[in-house]
Amino acid sequence: MKKLTATLLLSAAVLTASISAHAKTYRLATNTVENAITGYLIQDFVEGVAEKTDNRVKIRVSWNGVLGTQSQYLQAMQIGVIDMGMINSATLETLAPEIGVINLPYIFRSKEEYGLVLNNPDIQEMINSYVADSGLLQIGYLSNGFRSIYAAKPMKSIDDVKGLKLRTLSSDSYIKMINLFGAVPTPLPFGEVYPSLQQKIIDGAEGGLSALWDLKFGEVAKYGLKTEQTRLTDFILASKKFMDKLSPEDREIVLSEMKRVSSKSIETIDENIEERTKIAVEKMGVEIHEVDKTPFIEAVKPMYVDAMNDDKKKAFIEKIFELENREM
Repeated sequence: MKKLTATLLLSAAVLTASISAHAKTYRLATNTVENAITGYLIQDFVEGVAEKTDNRVKIRVSWNGVLGTQSQYLQAMQIGVIDMGMINSATLETLAPEIGVINLPYIFRSKEEYGLVLNNPDIQEMINSYVADSGLLQIGYLSNGFRSIYAAKPMKSIDDVKGLKLRTLSSDSYIKMINLFGAVPTPLPFGEVYPSLQQKIIDGAEGGLSALWDLKFGEVAKYGLKTEQTRLTDFILASKKFMDKLSPEDREIVLSEMKRVSSKSIETIDENIEERTKIAVEKMGVEIHEVDKTPFIEAVKPMYVDAMNDDKKKAFIEKIFELENREM
């Protein structure tokens, strides 16, 4: 009996050592914080992968930009130093200009259209073809909800937006959009928005209205205009070197878990934005105005003309319009 017990213990030790030898921890970089709604979704993905792979694939998240800005850790991902990262569509546009189509204002008119397009296999394949030469694979996305405009000055129409200095992303698409709205685009790091509003360096910003409560922007920007011009997308990209290290089974688990969380993010983020915006109105006295979007849509038509004149972007925009059953 003692001999049998010893043999079983030895076998268990060998099995444990074998499993440990094949388990590895990988790094995912993000500039979001752990307790944000996006952080919750990333953690959901990480936990799902660990559970489904029996801890063969563990992912350690580096939160709040500790590994640098998105542009910085994107470069590290390209050479395989960092395994995965969250890169928004504005930053990714600088690497793959075709992605700028996703940033076109009013390319998505509803969350349903957004989900229909982003979950489409052909769209996923096209996005991956745009980043393939950079040694990256797009494995999924996190919806960021619709972006609108908030400011320290009253706004009810496009006429009130004209002339305002608005913080925007450092992206060609976003800068052109703000110009066409008649405002003055002012690219700034996100962390500078509050003090810049407070010091009147800018009049307002374009972004998610939930920031009025979540980041207390409603203390210095009391007016929101529900323009819903874009849906910034946070793509989850993986180094091809990382993906090639995984077994076919684990690779499929990583992709399926990211697909699950991607779809979940649309409803989760939209519900969060609606809830947090409502709190900003009730507790901070912020005024949110619905707006006739037609003048904004008309104003940005030149961006569509430019996109259609670009052979690479043309194929992408045509595919999106086909899925949306929409005319050019």
